[in-house]
Amino acid sequence: MKKFENGTAGIVKEPVLGIWGYSSDAPEVAHHDSGAALIADGRVLAAVNEERFTRNKNEGRWPQASIRYVLDEAALDIKDVALVGMAGLSPLPRAVVMGTELLRAFLRTGSFLPNRWLYALLTAKKLRRVPPAGTRCGVRFVDHHTAHAASAFFTSGFERAAVVTLDGIGDSAWCGGVWRAQGTRLECLRRFTGYASPGLLYSYVTKSFGFRPARHEGKVTGLAAYGDPERLLPEFRGCLSYCNRRLYSDFIPTLFRARVDAEWESSWIDRLLDSHSREDIAAALQRHTEEIVVAIVKDAVEDTGLEDVAVAGGVFANVAVNRKVRENISGRLWIHPNMGDGGLGLGAACFAARTHVSFPDVFLGPSPSPAEEPRPPDFIPKNPARFLAEAVAAGRVVGVVRGRMEYGPRALGHRSIFVKADDASINESLNRRLKRTEFMPFAPIMTETAARRFLRNWNPGDRPSRFMTITYDVTEDCRRAAPAVVHVDGTARPQVVSGDEDPFLKEFLEEYGRLAPGGSGSYGGGAGTEIVVNTSFNVHEEPIVCSVEDALRSLERGAVDLVLTDKGVYGSPAEWEEIS
Repeated sequence: MKKFENGTAGIVKEPVLGIWGYSSDAPEVAHHDSGAALIADGRVLAAVNEERFTRNKNEGRWPQASIRYVLDEAALDIKDVALVGMAGLSPLPRAVVMGTELLRAFLRTGSFLPNRWLYALLTAKKLRRVPPAGTRCGVRFVDHHTAHAASAFFTSGFERAAVVTLDGIGDSAWCGGVWRAQGTRLECLRRFTGYASPGLLYSYVTKSFGFRPARHEGKVTGLAAYGDPERLLPEFRGCLSYCNRRLYSDFIPTLFRARVDAEWESSWIDRLLDSHSREDIAAALQRHTEEIVVAIVKDAVEDTGLEDVAVAGGVFANVAVNRKVRENISGRLWIHPNMGDGGLGLGAACFAARTHVSFPDVFLGPSPSPAEEPRPPDFIPKNPARFLAEAVAAGRVVGVVRGRMEYGPRALGHRSIFVKADDASINESLNRRLKRTEFMPFAPIMTETAARRFLRNWNPGDRPSRFMTITYDVTEDCRRAAPAVVHVDGTARPQVVSGDEDPFLKEFLEEYGRLAPGGSGSYGGGAGTEIVVNTSFNVHEEPIVCSVEDALRSLERGAVDLVLTDKGVYGSPAEWEEIS
């Protein structure tokens, strides 16, 4: 078995592979967002989720293509790996923790949960955790929420922090936990039972609204801004509570009587829907979720005695929740950018090796391969950043495929669609082209200069704003200059770009600022108007594009007017000739 070569400050020199995913014959409901990550010498060498290769949204099966990619990116073979960390428990430990939580839930609520539990046990034998063929090193299994906690802390850059994880349920037992993190040590202070899960309650309402749970919760978050939370807040407080550092619910255990979420009991939510609007229900759910999460985080800060906070888990995909957390702590906040199960592979690698990794950006996936491009570009601009700025300023919808693909659910400029933000109607027209139904506007990408002008209480040290994981109140200037990115509640979910992180994006935005309305260029503009719409390059229910071929399929369907790659521009001459 290979041995580690440890560097200073807990940095592992040898390559460590992290994996999240089960065997190919595991039931689809058991898992989602499988993937792999490779770390070494304090860096993330590569990280990706399997959906980008299979083109199956939220793919959860064994991440064979992801494992192959991260090893190839580092020019390594599986035999070169010093350690494998695998997220999620194997069948026997999983059954033990599941049975323990089952008994606890029964003693608290009197509700026996045979169907979900027995189904999980009957399918457990298919949840095989077999390391890749050819592995010659040790394998460490990391439970679901410890992997989440590790993904948050070991990428945070903090020397010590209070760590909180929350999601629907992990390893069929827990929905979250609190850790005291210092150096390379993660000390678990408490875990929260999955039978009183805020994430499951949110998914339950998501399904009841006709959306897909564990995928469309963001639609409910967007809808919440249109409702009045006060009318139904007592209902949700009675359904799920947080007291004495524990979560309690008499209702959520009843959901486990169903074998799968498609069979969830619905009389409670049906009663609410009979007499209340979806907007008011969503608003009350959102407010209640914010209250619970903030209370958990504040207790974590108090119990650890640490001001900085690092979080992960699907609940922290909720950008409005993240904003409330930030407003209620005195220290720094780090939200792991791949906060859902897609981040478990990296978390498992970091925890298995007990190592910190630098995390300056999320560009950890594959680059477009010239050999794989189906045809030469239609046009090669002299200055791609300026061409992109001129195309967007001229009203084109431009898809971009450049450099290494983003790790995580947010497109941050390498697999993005850019559109000008000065017309609020773009939300309707672009959603129609992308076949999306959303209740939240598109997110903006902007320079630091624009952020100072358009975002209230923003400062350059706000790392979550680099990764589009938090909302800010916007200024009146922003409402006037970029109405397409402002939600009904007066907030926006920004990506703020600095030149050090991505010179191309900064140049593009600065060029656009000179061209936008009111400035010196042919379209007007000026400093501080360096803001455009940035949405992920994918149509509804498809993963974000990975390759140029994926992007050209979207171009052929009319989802975008132009595609800009590292090699050039694709699209009809009518779309680019007047710009070039």
